[in-house]
Amino acid sequence: MNAFILKFCILIGAMLTTTAFVGADLHTSSSSAAGTTNGLDAQSIFAFGSQIFYKEAAQPGNEYVQAGVSGYSHDLVSTSTEDQTYATAWQAGVSTFISGYTKSTEALLDLLTVPTLKTNAEKMAACDKFSSGEEEINQSESYFLAAKASASPATASGFTIAMVLERVDEILASSDAADQSCMKAVLADHNHNPEEFSRNLKDVENSVQEMRRIYPELQVLSNDFT
Repeated sequence: MNAFILKFCILIGAMLTTTAFVGADLHTSSSSAAGTTNGLDAQSIFAFGSQIFYKEAAQPGNEYVQAGVSGYSHDLVSTSTEDQTYATAWQAGVSTFISGYTKSTEALLDLLTVPTLKTNAEKMAACDKFSSGEEEINQSESYFLAAKASASPATASGFTIAMVLERVDEILASSDAADQSCMKAVLADHNHNPEEFSRNLKDVENSVQEMRRIYPELQVLSNDFT
């Protein structure tokens, strides 16, 4: 076994053992524990363990581990403040993402009506929903990154946020592609080029279809997306 992995396993085992020992002790004799010369408590042990882990991870040859913990909190056991920050950022991310996703997928219906619209302003407005949706999905990614920065890579929430970010990034790319193709389609209609309009419309449909294909994966990761 890789020496680093072995050290990490020993560290986690020690932390879990300490949790059981200190946790049982703290709620009955927290005042006496605080008065010991060492000032030993669960949080200080967790902080010390986290420092050891990240110090080892920073060593040459551990690039894979470094990539795996990039963007996360440096606390292997998150604090109550981090938990609250995570929850707030997560909820804001989910809400903003769903709003943007809904706009980006529903905007296809607006684009279909472009050839029947009379003014250029009306035609251009057909792409506004795509632009607005993309902007909100992009904002949601910022919220999710903030949630990740408050999550431990060693927790279920840390795993979930990493998987969510991958799929949000994919959907954002499709949303951007749909927005670009929408503008090209409107321009083609303005130039009285129905064939070019149809080609770009098809590109938009493909981008929206890709977004709809990925979204159920988010629903599997969290009920908040249902």
